[in-house]
Parts: sequence; structure tokens; C-alpha cells
Amino acid sequence: MPGPYATPIARFVAGTLALALGYYLTAQVGLVLARASCDIALVWPPAGLAVAVLFRAGPRYWPGVFLGALACQVAQFDWWVALGVSAGHAAAAVVTVRGLRGFGFNPATAGRRDLYAFLFAGLGGTTVGATNGVLWRAAGGLPASDLLTAWLIWWLGATTGLLIVGPPLLTLERPQFRRSSLRPALGLLLTTVLTCLAFTNIVDPRFRSLMVFPPFMLLLWVGMNERLRIGSLHVLILASFAIGGTSAGLGAFAHLAPLTKLLMVWALTTTSALVILAMTTTMAERERAEAALAVAAQEYQNLVDRTPAAIVRYTPEGVLTFVNETLCKLLGQPRERLLGQSVLTFIPKMPRREEVADLPVAPLTGPPNGVSGMIRRSDGACLWYRWTARLIKTVAGRDEFQAVGIDLTERRQAEEERVAIQRKMEDAQRLEALGVLAGGVAHDFNNLLAGVLGHAELAVGSLPEGHPARRHLATVLSGVAQASGLTRQLLAYSGKGRFMLKTISLNDLIRQTTELLRLTLPKKVNLTLDLAPGLPTVTGDDGQLRQVLMNLLINAGEAIGDRAGTVTVTTAVHDLALEAVSGGVYSPAAPGQFVELIVSDTGCGMDDATKARLFDPFFTTKFTGRGLGMSAVLGIVRGHQGGIRVDSRVGIGTRFTVLLPVAPECPPAVLHTPPESVTPTPGAEPRRPRRAPVPGADVATPGPTVTPPPAGRGLALVADDEPTVRQVAELLLVQMGYAVITATNGAEAVALFVEHADQIRVVLLDLMMPVMDGAEALSAIRDRSTVPVILCSGYTSEAVPEELAADSATGFLQKPYARGDLQVALTAIGV
Repeated sequence: MPGPYATPIARFVAGTLALALGYYLTAQVGLVLARASCDIALVWPPAGLAVAVLFRAGPRYWPGVFLGALACQVAQFDWWVALGVSAGHAAAAVVTVRGLRGFGFNPATAGRRDLYAFLFAGLGGTTVGATNGVLWRAAGGLPASDLLTAWLIWWLGATTGLLIVGPPLLTLERPQFRRSSLRPALGLLLTTVLTCLAFTNIVDPRFRSLMVFPPFMLLLWVGMNERLRIGSLHVLILASFAIGGTSAGLGAFAHLAPLTKLLMVWALTTTSALVILAMTTTMAERERAEAALAVAAQEYQNLVDRTPAAIVRYTPEGVLTFVNETLCKLLGQPRERLLGQSVLTFIPKMPRREEVADLPVAPLTGPPNGVSGMIRRSDGACLWYRWTARLIKTVAGRDEFQAVGIDLTERRQAEEERVAIQRKMEDAQRLEALGVLAGGVAHDFNNLLAGVLGHAELAVGSLPEGHPARRHLATVLSGVAQASGLTRQLLAYSGKGRFMLKTISLNDLIRQTTELLRLTLPKKVNLTLDLAPGLPTVTGDDGQLRQVLMNLLINAGEAIGDRAGTVTVTTAVHDLALEAVSGGVYSPAAPGQFVELIVSDTGCGMDDATKARLFDPFFTTKFTGRGLGMSAVLGIVRGHQGGIRVDSRVGIGTRFTVLLPVAPECPPAVLHTPPESVTPTPGAEPRRPRRAPVPGADVATPGPTVTPPPAGRGLALVADDEPTVRQVAELLLVQMGYAVITATNGAEAVALFVEHADQIRVVLLDLMMPVMDGAEALSAIRDRSTVPVILCSGYTSEAVPEELAADSATGFLQKPYARGDLQVALTAIGV
């Protein structure tokens, strides 16, 4: 037949004929033993051959089994009986193969499950074949009294042939010659020699019967050390020599009666096959279990080693019996060096039986107990760990403690930082409260002083020259003047002093002020200026800033005293990022570009207690003084929207850093009160975006300032039902240069979009909103425009419907988001 079907058909025909020939030849082996004994074939090798070939090549080759069986049976029975018996042989092989595949038989694994599948399927197939053959024999004239005997012999012969020939053919592999193949080859050779001695006449007749035991004992060794593929070959060799030698009248069974001889061969071969099947499959199952256990143990070991927790086991005496890799890396020592050491060498507070007062160790059924303590590393560093311990029983029955340590170092550091931040917040609140109090006191006190001053001046004007009371009134006027100075300092501290703002060159101010102060500083103090060239100007009151510099310089000189030392004044430009706003004793109102004024000295420095009260009014470390100098400095800096930071160490010196905002291009030049005049009036026009509050600021800042937005980038629409989120988005977009309109739901957003469709450059939509959600709003917008849209959600991007996600002009932004995230999302959609 031409075409692609020629090769498959030819292959099928060749395979069928080869199987028929093989079946016929192996059948002759079984018939040889039957003829040599009593015409009973208790070993039928073709049964195993047929099952193995059909399992590996496919059940479609069953005609080969039928033809081979027919060639054997047609010479013994009538042609129609031979046809029926041959069909039974083919049916038995097909049933067995179907059963093997139904049970999931896998000759490569050869486990107990595969053994059960082989036995159940084989017994089912041989039962079908034996029953079919006996029925056809009965139809051909076999007496009814012989049917049960014939059926049993048929069934036993087919089963034995399946057990002997089936396994080696089912597990057959292409031979690969390796060094590891030497031992199996020697085993097969030894079995061949021993079975040859048992079933030939080489050995003295008196010992021939005993020669059956050596090859059988060797089979036991093979079953414990080899797989089914090798073990089944040993059985096949033993069966071949037993059948061939006994049929020729040689070997251990030659002197027996014919039926006894046949039964002995059948019993030996069947028993050997079953022993090998059982032992090799059991050992294979055990090896797989051991391999799985080893893998699980290795995975568990890897898990224990890779866990961030430190895990140890130790005896009641404190001797380490196990440590994981985490602890080894932590201590910088290999596991071999740690095992056998005392656990107390690096974990001083580890619980032991002698120290149950520190940590009651839980019993096997109780919860673990814990204790916190330090762990000492090899470099001397100590880390804080939380240890939990439990009393366990080892495999050997000994009591040991198993402890797990969790690193608390970062948590303790975070707690310390939290406490420090909380302390700074409390200080900030205290300073703010003091500022409010100082401002109120100064305000009321000034009212009182105004009355005293007016009446005193009136009294002086009404008295003639030389009147004795004029001298007393002059004293009153002098006191009022001094009290007015105190109130000005209190107002400066509270941030409510009035400043005459103008553009100032800080470098020029420093040069002018230091020229006057050089003579007032101690003689051994060296005043050094390190002023940055091209320093940007600042907006402020030159008199107030001059007072800040004078106070810092005078304090620096007094900190050095009569010793030789240096006071350095430095200026620089500093770009303050958002995350750095909260640093320092007092932080600026918002990030941006600042001019730094740094006054450092090599004086005595300050301890933490002094630094904590440095800016408190009426606190001083001097013998004389009112304690308002540094509090006034803080107030002036705060009034200029700046910040101040103090770094000081006892015996080393102090460093004050003052941050002042860089002046805008067109600074205001009017007399005003900074904290009060920058707060916009609700409803005032034009509406301008306010600066976002700065999280974590150390001291409460004045109200937010009104700043014009950057260069316009168009109009943005923000729709979100959360006011806080809506405000954050609005502030971020304003900082980026957008004008912003907001909506509280999808319907309102669509209405605003329709109204400003020709102006809107980008839309931010929340996915979950009342009235109309983000998806519906986007659909309505897309019906009118392809404007870029960013969908926002607290869920991940999977929450966006597929038809919306496929839109190239639609992006996604997950809440919460930072300025950088919003900028990336805008860039991604081409805005």
C-alpha cells in the first residue's frame, strides 16, 4: 500500500509474526517438560511473553498471540477446538494488560502497589484463559471428571509462566555498560554456575538434591540488594536450567517420579519468582521511602538553616547538641566549633535546669516559655534576642532543651527611636505651649506697660524741672524700656514678632556682624569665616537675623572661655527633601532650597539634659542673664519659616545649623506678622493650593503658606469619595504644576468632565465610589474622549476589568501612593 500507511502496516505485520513465532517457541519449552513428565504443562512460558509484549507494544498485537497459540494447539486438538483455545490465550493476555494499565502498573518503579497490580491483573487473565480452554476441551470430548484437574493445571501453568517470564521482559532495558554493572553481572554468573551444578550431573549423585539450596539462598541475597529487573533475570536463569535439566533427566529432580518431578520444578520456580517479586518490590519501596525521608530531612535542615530565627538544642548541663546556620553566621563560627560548647558562653540568660527561676521551661505538653536577653557575638557585639525554650525527648530518650531565638535588636532600636520621636514631639508640644503662653503674656504685659509708660510720661511733663519726683519717674521709664525689651524677646520666641522683611545677603550680614563682635570675643578664640560664594539671598528682618548670629557667636565664645579655641561660621546651600523635613529641634515648614548658617565651636559642649532645655525661656547656665537668648533665636527662626538643629558633645564642642528659605524672585517688602498673615482666609479669591502638612515635624509650625503653583501643565480632574485622599492628590498635582478640580463620586466626575472636557489633561478616578463607580465613570468618559485616565484603588491591578486594562491611555495606581508613584503613572500613560 503506497503512502504513509505502508510503514505502519508493515511494522504491525512484522510485529505480529514475530510475536507468533516467539509464542510458539516458548510454548515448546513448556511442552518439553510436559512430555518429559506426564504430559502436564505446569509451566507455560508463553503466558509471560504475551503479556509483556502486549503491555509494551500495545494490545493491538493480540493476533500474534492467537497465531502462536494456534500453531501449538492445532497439532493436539481438533481444528475448531484449537481455534477456541487459541482465542482464549489471546483474550487472557489482553485482559491482563488491560488490568495492568487500569491499576496503573509501572515496571520502572516496581513498588508494592505495582506488585499487587501485577498479581491481581495476572490472576484475572490466567483465570479467563484457563476457563476458556477447559470449556473448549470439554466441548472437544474431555470427561467431566477431569475438568477441575485440567482447569487447575492450566491455571497453575499460565500463572507460573507469567511470574517467571513476565517480570524480566516487562522491566527489560537497553544494556548500558558501566562500572556499577559489574556486581549484577557477577551475580548473574554466580546464579548460572550454581543452577548448572544443581540441574546437571556434574555433582556426585549423593549431593545433587542438596545443590538446589545454594541458588535459592543466592536469590534471597539478590532480593535484598537488587531491583526487580535484575532479580527477575536470576529467576529466569534458575527456571531455564530447572526446566531444561529436569526434562533431560538431569539434576536434583531426575531420580523422582514424573509427576513428583514436575511438581518440584513448578514449586521451585514459582516460589523463587514470588520471593524475588516480594523482596525486590519491598526493598524498592523502602529505598524510595528512605530517599524521600532523606530529601525531607534535607529540606527540613535547609528550612531550619535558612530561617531568620536562631535555633539550638542543648543538654540540661548546657552543652550544645545542635545549632542552625543562622546562629553560626550570627556568631561567626562554624557548626563544628559550636557543638559541644556551653550555651552560656554566648547566651548568658539561656534557661537551664539549674536556672528555672529565670525561665520556667515548659513540659512536653505545655507552651514554650520565653526570656529576653543579649547574645554575645565573636567580635564582642551584643544583640537582643527573645528566646523560647521547650523540654524535649530525643530519639535516644534523653532530655534536652530546644530553644528558638528571635532577633529583637531592630525592634528595640525602633522602640528607642519611637521613644525619642515621642520625646521630641512632647518637647515640640511643650515649646509650642510655651510659645503660646509667652505670646499671651507678652501681649497682656505690653498693654499694661503701655498704660504705665503713658502715665509716667504725663507725670514727667506735668512736673517742673528739678522736682524730686522726676528722678523717680525717670527710673520708672527706664524700667518700662527694659520690660519692653523683654516682651519683644518673648514675642520673638512665640513667633509673633513683627518683622520688616527685605532681601538680605546672608554673607554680607555675617561680615558686618563679625567685624563688630571680634573685639568682644575672648582673646584666645579664633573666629573663622567659611562663606560659600554666590550664596542665594534670603527674605527676612536683618535686625532679627543679626540678633540670631550675635547670640550664637556670644554663646560660642563663652563656651570656649579662657581656653584657646575656634569659632567657625559657615554658609552653604542645602536642598531639603520631604523625608528630611522632620530632622532637628525645629524643622522647616516645607521642603525646598535653604541657605545654611552654621556656627560651630570647640568649647565645652552640652549634655543631653542641657540640650533638652536649651530653648526653654528663662533657662540659663550662666551666672547672669535672663535665659531668653536661645528662646528668642528659636522664635526668630520659626518666624522666618526656617529650622534649627543642634549637635553637641561634652568636651568636644557644639554646632548650630540654621536653615533659612531661599528668597523668591519677587520677595514681599511689607511690614507683616509672618505666622498670621500667611494663613489664607476661607473663601478668599483667588483660591490657591496650600502646602501639605509635614509629618513628623518636631515643633508645631505656623499655618500653611499660600504659594503660587509652578508653571501650568493644564487642568486635572480628581474623583475620590475620601476627603483625605482627594486632598493629597490635589496637593501633589498642584506641586507638579496642574490646576485641579475635584469630585466626590463618579457621577459628579462625569459632569465636571463634560463641563471642562476641552481643558482637562488627565483624570484620576477611584474605582470604588458611591452613585457611580470608577469603571462606569471611565466608560462614560471614553464615550466622549480618549483623555489619559489613572484608575486608583486600594486593591491590586487585578481589580481593574480586562477591557479597561487593555486601554493604552488608562493607567493604574494603587493606594497609598507617593509623589514619585504618581509621576511614574503619569509618565506611563504619556502625560
